Amino acid sequence: MLTWVDLLALFSLALGLALGYRGGLLWAFAGGGVLVYVALAQLGLGGPGWALGLGLLLGILAKSLPLPPLPRGLEGLLGSLGGLLLGLFLALALWTGYPWERTAAGSLRYPSVNLPTPVYQGVSQSPFAREAFRLAWQTPWLRKALALEGQDPR
Repeated sequence: MLTWVDLLALFSLALGLALGYRGGLLWAFAGGGVLVYVALAQLGLGGPGWALGLGLLLGILAKSLPLPPLPRGLEGLLGSLGGLLLGLFLALALWTGYPWERTAAGSLRYPSVNLPTPVYQGVSQSPFAREAFRLAWQTPWLRKALALEGQDPR
């Protein structure tokens, strides 16, 4: 059964895809921004400040460039791909962004038992959150992009 965490994450994914299709080429720049942010995070230049600055820079660039008119189908496809990338990154951030902790045996516990009860139940009963966290933790470039390294809350 889906929890409120899943609904938020899937809503962000669907919204990114729909806005990408509707917005066209500008949302292709947003998807490109996600790829650039993931690449910059590998160099240690990640975090909300870098993401905000990169988003503003690409938004200004997309609005100021004299882009040629594209056929509506191609523009919708490019925008949908950009929106999908942005929505997928946001969904992964929502699924993996809750605190985790190391157990005495050295393994990871996700989510942390120190969360308030409604939040803990929403994340722990989610069919996607643990798998998304496991995927993000086992993929080094995704772990850096989602800032999971060094975030042990204890």
